[in-house]
Amino acid sequence: MSTVGFIGLGTMGRPMAKNLIQAGHELVFLARRPEVVEEFLTAGGRQAATPAEVVADAEFVITIVPTDIEVEQIVLGNDGIIESAVEGKTLIEMSTISPSTTRRIGARLQDAKMAMVDAPVSGGPWGAEAGKLTIMVGGSSNDVDRCRPLFEALGEKIFHVGPLASGQTVKLVNQMIAAGIMALVGEGFVLAKAAGVDLDMLVDVMLVSSGNSAMLEARGKKFILADNYEPGFKTHLMRKDIGLALRMGHNFDVPMPVAAAAFQQYTAALNQGLAAEDFASVVKVCEQAAGVKVVDEK
Repeated sequence: MSTVGFIGLGTMGRPMAKNLIQAGHELVFLARRPEVVEEFLTAGGRQAATPAEVVADAEFVITIVPTDIEVEQIVLGNDGIIESAVEGKTLIEMSTISPSTTRRIGARLQDAKMAMVDAPVSGGPWGAEAGKLTIMVGGSSNDVDRCRPLFEALGEKIFHVGPLASGQTVKLVNQMIAAGIMALVGEGFVLAKAAGVDLDMLVDVMLVSSGNSAMLEARGKKFILADNYEPGFKTHLMRKDIGLALRMGHNFDVPMPVAAAAFQQYTAALNQGLAAEDFASVVKVCEQAAGVKVVDEK
């Protein structure tokens, strides 16, 4: 068992950290919200005051926060992880950030003799709670092998996809495709509604036909047709991820017209005040454009 530092006890991080404790690992955590501090002290964790203090007390440190800027501040800022970086410690960066940021942080930590792997996840808060996340890992084989017991406490499907930053690349491509499918599902539902088709029946047909997808299975009836947009993954975060994928496409001179169109739909969703709703709310952009409601108002 290892001593694990954890920074980012949000929607995903809280259940992930609990799973580490349940697996027998010792947890050192950084949190500001009193209710979260109390929760993890009660669970047996130890509170640290700064990222540097987390690293000083832990062999591994997991970070999972929303943006590149936050990761850079946690790792490279004042009282950051790098201030306690020494040989034998490893940063496991599980946020979804740009590959270029990942490589830049990795290079700084390497200079300080501290290892790093990037390991973004898929599966949402439900997968985090169940310990059944998909984890996409980038880093050296030795570093990944050292981290594997922790990954096994968090996920069911663990893929070592290449060197550092490869995990972020795979995650962003996955996000870009998922976001595009969700936008197209929204258009399809609105078109079917306008044509007078029973949408429950439409979904039943699609689930066993070529139009099926993980997005349809997860969000067709449970979110869109239930008119339920309680966030599993927020719209503004999905837009952020598509933007990172588009930036990567620009860097490699890869045309991405479909992803760019999806980005505009999610931007419109933000402008409609849907930032904090589940990203399935992109269907509302399609509804407004067509003047058609997928779910009839009661």
